[in-house]
Amino acid sequence: MSDLVLVDTSAWICFFSRRGFEDLKKALSTLLDEDRAAIAGPILVELIQGTRTTEEKETIKTLIRGLHWFSVSDDHWHKASEMAFALRRKGVTSSAVDTLIAVLAIDYRCSLLHKDSHFELIARNSLLRCYQ
Repeated sequence: MSDLVLVDTSAWICFFSRRGFEDLKKALSTLLDEDRAAIAGPILVELIQGTRTTEEKETIKTLIRGLHWFSVSDDHWHKASEMAFALRRKGVTSSAVDTLIAVLAIDYRCSLLHKDSHFELIARNSLLRCYQ
């Protein structure tokens, strides 16, 4: 089991929010201080896509440089498609990106820090572990 924690886009959005989410901000700050935070390409794309200014974009790019990087392989895409199929059979619909992020957390044997109810549904129906 890995001590790393994959940090989803939803958690980063809360982290950068000016108000609220104090528990999540504290948890993510601790992960950053302990060098336990990880990121993957799909999360980076979502983060950069959501920035409004070049300054915001550069702030995010600077912050993520020091994080652990989880590469996405062809095998991860295949596993995500199988997971999406299995979840759908259980009545759970998830976006392709969220399903891929769940697969990455499972495959890299780490938990997922998020603020997205879709991941709770995925976790109840798969091996995904959510960071508490």
